[in-house]
Amino acid sequence: MKNMKKLLYVVLAVFIANTAFAQSNKAKSILDKVSAKYDSYNTLQSNFLLKVTPRTGEASTVNGKILVNKPEDKFKIELADQDIYGDANTTWTVSKEVKEVQVNSADEGNQKIGPSNIFTFYKKGFNYKYVGTNNVAKEGKVDVIDLVPTDKTTNYQKITLRVNSKSHIHDVSILDKSGAKYTYAFNALYVNHAIRNASLQFNKQNYPGYEVVDLR
Repeated sequence: MKNMKKLLYVVLAVFIANTAFAQSNKAKSILDKVSAKYDSYNTLQSNFLLKVTPRTGEASTVNGKILVNKPEDKFKIELADQDIYGDANTTWTVSKEVKEVQVNSADEGNQKIGPSNIFTFYKKGFNYKYVGTNNVAKEGKVDVIDLVPTDKTTNYQKITLRVNSKSHIHDVSILDKSGAKYTYAFNALYVNHAIRNASLQFNKQNYPGYEVVDLR
């Protein structure tokens, strides 16, 4: 569950000098447009489809939802078996199957990724290059960009973003060091809609009978 949670944080984060990997001016130009577009939004809501492809075995899929309030620096991710709440200081991971809530510091690891830098995280800690274009049904042509973390201790080895003509992220693919691949396809994006603050705040009363484990 811990690895999945970290990968979800990376996806939340996605929603933002020359090196051996070769920085691409075109990639930077596209990512800057993505960043500028999302910087203009105060709130974001999107449904997504998560596809998990293990190195061996069959792939599985699950539907989810992400809500972000940037001025409040809060977010919530909803999955069938998990709810994840976060603010500038703390994350609450609710595991519905075992009725447990894990509470962690929001800053896990050397690079802090959260709602405040959701679409600009690539500016620090990643090398990136422009790969080319793909044709996607109902979307048309999308640009493909690979990002590789400069910190080799991260549990993922590469992130691939596909960006549509509106400078919105079409999907994110994360390849971890075990060879498993996690692909998040975003759809039904709603921006600047009112989001109740209470819906983004963990409330123990909404999870009666759950054990709360504080790991801070």
